[in-house]
Amino acid sequence: MTVYSIIVALGVVATALFIAGFARGLRNAIAEYRSAQPEPNEVPSDTFSVTAAISVVASSIVIALAGFSPKFIYLGPFLVLGTAAACGLAFFLEKRAKR
Repeated sequence: MTVYSIIVALGVVATALFIAGFARGLRNAIAEYRSAQPEPNEVPSDTFSVTAAISVVASSIVIALAGFSPKFIYLGPFLVLGTAAACGLAFFLEKRAKR
């Protein structure tokens, strides 16, 4: 199996996860809107700043490695697919508002 085939297969999986997560998030948002309850004023205590920082460092490393050897250019699509899958997963991990 070539790298291209692996990237395409993982792309299909990441796309399916993102679309399923987005659909769930959309349904939750519509249900929350229809409930006509006021928006909560509290700010969630859990932040994703550490994860975002790790993502920036990983991207920087991949970009730098691509400058040293062309074979590292294949790491870029894996980072993109991981990001798309993580965004889709975040919709499933989202805490629902208490009703």
